[in-house]
Amino acid sequence: MREAIKSLESLQLISVRPKIGAIVLEPSPVALINAEYLSTSAFMQQADSLIEFRKVLELGLVALAAEKSTETDWATMREVLAEQEAVLRMDRSTPQADLAFHDAIGKANIRFHKAVAEATRNPLAIMVLQAISEPLIEVSRRTNEMPGVPEAGLRQHWSIYRAIRENNPEKARHAMRLHLQAAERNARILQTAGEAAATLPTSEGTSTEKTQETA
Repeated sequence: MREAIKSLESLQLISVRPKIGAIVLEPSPVALINAEYLSTSAFMQQADSLIEFRKVLELGLVALAAEKSTETDWATMREVLAEQEAVLRMDRSTPQADLAFHDAIGKANIRFHKAVAEATRNPLAIMVLQAISEPLIEVSRRTNEMPGVPEAGLRQHWSIYRAIRENNPEKARHAMRLHLQAAERNARILQTAGEAAATLPTSEGTSTEKTQETA
């Protein structure tokens, strides 16, 4: 809880005052920019920081959702899951279709996490997830380019939904933890691939070297 409070304070979403406690601040452009910077830079340069933040935030949210959610919330989650299933049936045979698919699956993925947050009935939780949702869509789009990841993500979302539907906080936390661990593995794979690609010689450099060898 202390780590979560510190994270929210660093995003300028709350203010902690002695003898009063945490005060929710009005959302401001500065706060939202900070939230966007946190998630974007964390993914690109500090993947571990982003995953840690999501674990603090979303493990708590999913447990609360399991306690407070209603039939209306479950229906919303099912609608999003049905949307994800429809996206997975989209045509991907052309570059344009493939781009449209990854855009759609990224947005559907975040909509599920928003539905979980909304089921908590906690306005602060909803606001925090909303603040970082746009950069997370980009994160989701990138990881979902990896073979099998979109399908695995849907299965993991169904597990989270079922645990929430059963009003089982511990089971919900476990399902979300597995989901975030998979996200962590995928982020590390992308990060490693990016670092490896950065070390490869450019085609221009290779061409120059061959010309020099020929000369």
